[in-house]
Amino acid sequence: MTPPPLDKTIDNNNKRRRRKPLPHAQVRTCRLQAARVLSKLLKSAREKKHGQSIKRLTLDENKIDFPSATHAIVCETVKVLPLLKLLIEDVKMTKSVVFDDDFKEEDDEQQEEEEQEEKDDEKKDEPPGGEKSTKIKASLAYVLLYELLLSPGKSIKPPPLPPGMEDEEQKKKKKQSDVTTTTLTSAEKLIVSKTGELKNQLARRLKKANAQTALEFVERRLPEKVRKIVNDDPMSRFARVNAMKVKDVGVLVRELRERGFTFEEEDAHLGRGEKERGNDCRYILFAKDCNRKKLSGMKMVKNGELILQGKSSCMPAHCLLVNEDERDGRDDMSAIFERIRQSDVIDACAAPGNKTTHLAALLDKKNNTYNRGGKVFAFEKDHRRAQRLRDTVDLYGCSKTVVVAKKNFLEVDVNDAKYRNVRSILLDPSCSGSGTVQNRGDALMEYALKGGYDDDDDDDNRSDKIKREEEEENEEEQTRKKRAMSLQKFQLEALSHAMRFPGVLRISYSTCSIYREENEDVVQKVMPLAEELGFELAKCLPKWPRRGFAEVLGTTEAAKVVRVNPFEGDDCEGFFVAVFQRKKETCEKIIAAFEKEEEEEKSKRRNKNKRDLESEVVVVPVLDTGNAKKKKKKNGGSKTPLFR
Repeated sequence: MTPPPLDKTIDNNNKRRRRKPLPHAQVRTCRLQAARVLSKLLKSAREKKHGQSIKRLTLDENKIDFPSATHAIVCETVKVLPLLKLLIEDVKMTKSVVFDDDFKEEDDEQQEEEEQEEKDDEKKDEPPGGEKSTKIKASLAYVLLYELLLSPGKSIKPPPLPPGMEDEEQKKKKKQSDVTTTTLTSAEKLIVSKTGELKNQLARRLKKANAQTALEFVERRLPEKVRKIVNDDPMSRFARVNAMKVKDVGVLVRELRERGFTFEEEDAHLGRGEKERGNDCRYILFAKDCNRKKLSGMKMVKNGELILQGKSSCMPAHCLLVNEDERDGRDDMSAIFERIRQSDVIDACAAPGNKTTHLAALLDKKNNTYNRGGKVFAFEKDHRRAQRLRDTVDLYGCSKTVVVAKKNFLEVDVNDAKYRNVRSILLDPSCSGSGTVQNRGDALMEYALKGGYDDDDDDDNRSDKIKREEEEENEEEQTRKKRAMSLQKFQLEALSHAMRFPGVLRISYSTCSIYREENEDVVQKVMPLAEELGFELAKCLPKWPRRGFAEVLGTTEAAKVVRVNPFEGDDCEGFFVAVFQRKKETCEKIIAAFEKEEEEEKSKRRNKNKRDLESEVVVVPVLDTGNAKKKKKKNGGSKTPLFR
């Protein structure tokens, strides 16, 4: 089936997310910040690394002055990068446009000096001939080109001065800060000087490609996989009600409906949530066309009552602590699940903390017959990520339940008495993140660096380019496999370490990757150790349709694991979940052994306290009976105790 035109999807998004006009000084700030974000994305793509996502880079209010506008500029620029690169070549700007990594500091300093001189002297725009030596960063050039040629305003020039401000005397009376916003920087001058050529080349390329829009032009050059990423409708917005803060879910639901949101309170695969267990950890599935900006700005989201968390990201904790068999009427493991939910749990690689707080919400504290008050031990070795984990835990009201430790999980002593009550472990280790590229823009960035083939090339040159691209793809595949195998080594080590905790009954292993090297291959390689320690695969999310690769695990075992692939139609980010559980007989033996050990320790403590009481010398006061020689006291000779 032919995918819908890219430009229609973007137009629909723009209707929902139309940028309000900002003052020119603020617009310039947005462009500069967008260029910095784009520079980081390009660097990650060149180094074949998955850095931070576009959302995280652009919507951080602590670093970005105008998050929404900056996010829109970056997203829209990224989608037409291949065309912008071709236009730069067409107008012979390749010598002036330099990759950010190659941009010399002296070029930047020279640019700043020129701009400062312009501000001091209040110069007018210089003719194009004076721009030959100007150097401009590639990231900034792409942003300015998009704003000039393809943005709704199609201009990077400042607005004209209002009436009455034209003459020199009135200009001098205006504040210096206002005057400087009406001048062009050297980078802007360079782009503006090429306006005519750029527009002509854009029209020529669109006509030659028989494309009506720039987005249609780019769409035809995208590989099938990348085209699907850009073309698809946005995923449904998933959320969970934070049981650690919300006591009455009905009030929250009513407020959402009153604010105009359409949503379902029950998911087809995860169900309604855990209301029946006393923990009102409800799931909410919003309509695809919901106003996401309005939703993310609501007070209930900012204060942590409603957590916007991807559906696939909710699967690991749900699979670990929710008994799907009990929901379906089969309660063979209900007693064991009860013990698991009322005991401690470890989150081995915890940052940023959404899964950690999900675990805290799912622990059964209200019906805790064992009086152990289940805790979540959250490990994170990186200092900054550990601090972010603490912030998330505090925001979501889990600080009394979650114990954050800045420590490498592999260094945790499995026999430490501190973790003797741990019955479950959630392991979501570092991975390639290949299942999240549709929300990160990585795949599109990598293709933009290649540039695709050029319409101006003849057939021979085009075939040579295609051949070179195939060779590059083969090299990339080898690089990808090498990196995946490197990650697999850590994943195997972490999963093996988790299985060695003597009291653990259930382990959830998950990644946000779609590569088999990090998923089925890890499960297959760890199975001998798992069987030796009494573990077997447990089926999770029975209603989820997509399962693991049978050619790796076999039909029976592959049907027990969950695989999520957005490139094959799943309405959530790519994920993989496998749950290891000790056999029922083994679970019962472990529980009985630990309970017996606990009773013995309690008995020892009681006996020790009894012996301590018996061995103490008790000093008892004895009153004088009168046989002893009485001594007259100042207080009248009253009897006083004698101590023996």
